[in-house]
Amino acid sequence: MKRSGSLKRRMASLLCLAALLAPPLLAKEGKKDEAPVVTVAFGGDMIGPVHPMNRATDPAFAEVAELFRKADVGFVNQENAVFDLNRFSGYPSAENGGGYPLRYASHAAELKDMGASLVSVANNHPTDWGAEGLVSTLRNLADAGVVAGGAGLSDASARAPVFQITPKGAIALVATASTFPPTAVAGPALERHATTSKPRPGISPLHVRKVRVVPPELYTAVLEAAGPTALREGPDIRVGDQLFRQGETLESIWEMKPSDKDALLNSVVEARKRADVVLFSIHAHETAGEEEGPAIAYHPVFLQHANEAASPNDPRPASFQIELFHAVIDRGASAVARHGPHIIGGIEIYKGTPIFYGLGSLFLDFGGERVLDTPSGEKIHVPDRWFDSFVPVVTYSGGKAKTITLHPVAIEPGAGARSGSPSLARGARAQVILKQLQSLSAPFGTRIKIVGDVGIIEVK
Repeated sequence: MKRSGSLKRRMASLLCLAALLAPPLLAKEGKKDEAPVVTVAFGGDMIGPVHPMNRATDPAFAEVAELFRKADVGFVNQENAVFDLNRFSGYPSAENGGGYPLRYASHAAELKDMGASLVSVANNHPTDWGAEGLVSTLRNLADAGVVAGGAGLSDASARAPVFQITPKGAIALVATASTFPPTAVAGPALERHATTSKPRPGISPLHVRKVRVVPPELYTAVLEAAGPTALREGPDIRVGDQLFRQGETLESIWEMKPSDKDALLNSVVEARKRADVVLFSIHAHETAGEEEGPAIAYHPVFLQHANEAASPNDPRPASFQIELFHAVIDRGASAVARHGPHIIGGIEIYKGTPIFYGLGSLFLDFGGERVLDTPSGEKIHVPDRWFDSFVPVVTYSGGKAKTITLHPVAIEPGAGARSGSPSLARGARAQVILKQLQSLSAPFGTRIKIVGDVGIIEVK
């Protein structure tokens, strides 16, 4: 009997791993004549927790978990590596996303238990422990029945959509990150000496760059001041990590790498062929703000910003995000979820499809610390509003969003058994969070009705 149970568990793990390696094969090709009502619960960053997630011993967390357990699909961004260090044969990477967050292998089962069965691992932390750490994380998530998107054992598998198969059909996820260390990018196999290597495990990247546009007189001044240190990139010049472009006004603009953008749009199109509901997820710390952090010893910007971008507490999204999000919806996405900033952002309804510009965090466990030292030498001061969050639950009918219910969430800021853990906000705390969402969403023309301790958006 024991051997039979072990065999069943092994077969279940293999099926989940198959979803990781070749996700389109698990999706249902046909669609029902009448698509059922489907609910999706969205959570932000899983930063921790250091302690186990236990519904039985933490009633406040159990209430939040119930939002995910009752939904047909629960989605979160998994920022921690997930493996047992005493069994790990790899090494910590020299490049990281601002630290080396790590959870025990049992964390994967805890995710599944709380109802988070669909996760993105495309962020700034998947290769903190090298490619071996990412492979171990993906394996442990698959063994627990958690479908992970945005990373894979090759560039092709990282780019591909993944599918959560439910009794109501397939829910697809296309995930990427614009904030990541350079070594986190997945790659193809290489051929050397008549031998083909393994492909490189990693994430599905969206390379972006910030271009400083300056008037002609300033452009000339920059060129003269930089002298031989200025590098030409077509009509632009690069000085260190910064690209300058001549224009009529003084401003900063964001640009996406065209091949990355096209690959993501193609993945959304492929996902739409096989699922009625397609989720698009991005880990993007970049904001519309210009303020830089405190000066530190020289560290290339692309590494420094793999942790926190400029103006990390600016709720306004960087311009490339709006362009990208509208494009993925035009290709068939049913919702867009942005995570990365530790604060909540506004909500836009574009062509009847919700865009969550900032989901904040679901867990934020710093053990009560309010000043954090990163490996790159940055000091991060943790404000109170990092502990305000929300869980939106979207109801779909016929593949179209109909109603969005916003559940405000309060995260425990102090140390102790509940450090960094969420609970449903009520009363005055709930009203503060919901009114923040109203204010942040108003520029997008989104109206949120507050009913008791929840917010309601009726999608038209």
